[in-house]
Amino acid sequence: MGALAAVGGITGCGFFGPDDVVHPNAPVRAAALECRRLLVIEMAGGSDGLSMLVPYTDSRYRDLRPTTAIDANRVHRLDDKLGLHPELRQLAAMGVSVIPGVGTAKPDLSHFEMLHRWQTGDPEGTLRPDTGFLGRLCDHLGDAGAPAVGVALGAGSSPALACAQVTTLSVDHELGGLFPVFADENVRDAWLTAQRAMTHPDRVASPTVARARAGTTAALRFSDVAAKLTPAAEGYPDSDLGVQLRLAARLLADDQHGLKVVHVPMSADFDTHAGHPDRYAALMRDLDASLAALRVDLAARGIAEQVLIVAYSEFGRRVPDNGAAGLDHGAAGTALVLGPTNPGVFGEQPSLRALDGNDNLRATVDMSEFYATIAESWFAIPASEVLPGHPRPIPGVVAG
Repeated sequence: MGALAAVGGITGCGFFGPDDVVHPNAPVRAAALECRRLLVIEMAGGSDGLSMLVPYTDSRYRDLRPTTAIDANRVHRLDDKLGLHPELRQLAAMGVSVIPGVGTAKPDLSHFEMLHRWQTGDPEGTLRPDTGFLGRLCDHLGDAGAPAVGVALGAGSSPALACAQVTTLSVDHELGGLFPVFADENVRDAWLTAQRAMTHPDRVASPTVARARAGTTAALRFSDVAAKLTPAAEGYPDSDLGVQLRLAARLLADDQHGLKVVHVPMSADFDTHAGHPDRYAALMRDLDASLAALRVDLAARGIAEQVLIVAYSEFGRRVPDNGAAGLDHGAAGTALVLGPTNPGVFGEQPSLRALDGNDNLRATVDMSEFYATIAESWFAIPASEVLPGHPRPIPGVVAG
């Protein structure tokens, strides 16, 4: 929370009516800048990029992965070398932009370290900024008077949304963003009345108490917004990700509260040290069904052209099998971008014949270049204002 940030609201963004629904498989061009929002899915645990985007013609892939390689006849082919995981059937049909080899020149094999780097936009882990990459975007995009410019849908605060000037929040997606939920309306009304009374400013309050009051005020204010959201759509899977994305669509479709960024930390476990083929298939099945439902929902709400969807993991998996039908911690991974994008593969697939000293893929797209694509190509924010150095965006990903 803090002082004033840039730009205005999202009025005049041309929300469609029921007769103007865009089919989710139809090409989508990007909306006007002032109407654009972002949904980020964090696949924590280390999603295997070579299983998400399979180099199905490379004999080296099968040599290194005798127990985890995916058969070439099962993949959804994107070109004559690369194909999507068999369980990403709906995404392959709808169209998706795939960016292989995303990582950093100096990777770390720790989940915690690499998650911190991704969340803060610090590729080498040397700067340790106080704000997160998404939080800095929110500072550029949002209004300090808005109930929330960025929202994380999960338990606990998200370092990715730490900001300096606007309000960002973490909310419980299972409660629909409400604070709190009681079966007895009388109890809820009494609780809310007491909470609102405790948020009144007091000149003698300590800084700690003042911050607590400010946090409660922000939560209550956002809860008031969430109580008035349009109804949830049907068709989402009954999984944590499905519940998160169903709420995300409702939040992104509301043009009254100034929301620009939604962060979705998946609770699924991508850390597939053992039993990788079956576990990863289940993860991709959930991702495919949830994202397909979201895209149908956004199209039905008339905002498909306004929402860029990106998904990343803190690192990929090691290239060779580990002997337990699993894959150990790796380096470069594969990212997805959906919405107003040009489908296809962007960037260079890392070579399986030039692995690093730990038998990991060497990054061909730096994390900062991936983030620069979001900042510059989607939001027209100079990458140097939200990222270290002067990274260049990946050309051609955003449509229009």
